[in-house]
Amino acid sequence: MERRQLEYFLAVVDHGGFTAAAAALHVAQPSLSHSIKGLERELGAELFHRLPRSVRLTSAGSALIDFARRALREMETGRAAVREVTGLMAGRLDLVTLPTLALDPLARVIGRFRARHPRVRVRLNQPESEDDVRAAVRTGEAELGLADAVPRPVDDLESIPVGEQELVITMPPGSTPPPGGRMTVEELLTREVVTGFEGTLVRDLLRAEAERRGTEPNVVVEVGHRESALHLVVAGAGCAVLPRPLARLAELEGAVLCSVDPVLNRRIDLFRRPGKLSPAAQAFLEMLA
Repeated sequence: MERRQLEYFLAVVDHGGFTAAAAALHVAQPSLSHSIKGLERELGAELFHRLPRSVRLTSAGSALIDFARRALREMETGRAAVREVTGLMAGRLDLVTLPTLALDPLARVIGRFRARHPRVRVRLNQPESEDDVRAAVRTGEAELGLADAVPRPVDDLESIPVGEQELVITMPPGSTPPPGGRMTVEELLTREVVTGFEGTLVRDLLRAEAERRGTEPNVVVEVGHRESALHLVVAGAGCAVLPRPLARLAELEGAVLCSVDPVLNRRIDLFRRPGKLSPAAQAFLEMLA
C-alpha cells in the first residue's frame, strides 16, 4: 500500500464521496478513483459500495480506517524524526480538544508555538464529547488531545495534567450579584439553569449534588454546546456554570459572574498515545506543560 492510496481512501471517508474528496485534495477525480481501485485490487476486497449519488463503506473499508490513520501518523512521525535530525522543524501538528479548551489554554500556546515554528501547520479538531477527543488520539487522527481529567487511568493512552479552570456561575444581565460575589451550591440548585445533557461535567455535578440533598436541579434548557449556553444566558434564559475564560465572554455582553462556594475547578489532562511523539508534538507538549 502506498501513502497516497491511504490518503485518498481517508479523504473519501472524511468527505463522503469521490467528487468531494478529489476537490479537497485538488486532484482529478479519475486519478483518485484509479488509485482507490488499485488499493482494492491489492487488498482483494471492495472498500466502498458505489451508489448512484454517494458511497458507503463496506465492512472491509470500515476495518481499514483505523489502520490507515495510524499508518499515516507513523509515516509522518518517521519523516519528522528525519527532519529533526537535520534541524528542520516543519510538517503538520494535529490536535484535538473540547471547544472550551480551545479558548484557554490552547489559543495562547498555539500562538507561541506558531511564532517559534512558523513552518509547522496546525490542525485543530473540536468535538463536543470527551470520549471523541480520546478516540481521535487513540486512532491517530490527532497526536495530542485536551479534555477533562478522568478519575481513572485510560488503559491505552497516557494522560498528563496540564492545569485547572475555575467553573463560575454566569447569570443573565441585570441579575443581582450574591453577597461577596459567591453562591453556594444549595442556592445554585434553586436557580433556573442552562446546562449540558446527561453525561457532561456540569450536569453530572449538579445531579450528584442534588441527590445528596434529596432534590433535583432546576434545569430549564439543555444544550449540546457550551458556547450555546453562553448566548442563552446573555438572552436571559437562565444561569449556567461555565469555565471562567468562556464566562468572561458573556460578561462582555452584560452577564454577571460569581464564584461557586466552595470554589469549583475542572482539571484538564493532555492525552497521547504511548511511544515517540513527532518533533512538532514534543515541542508543543513542552510549551503546554
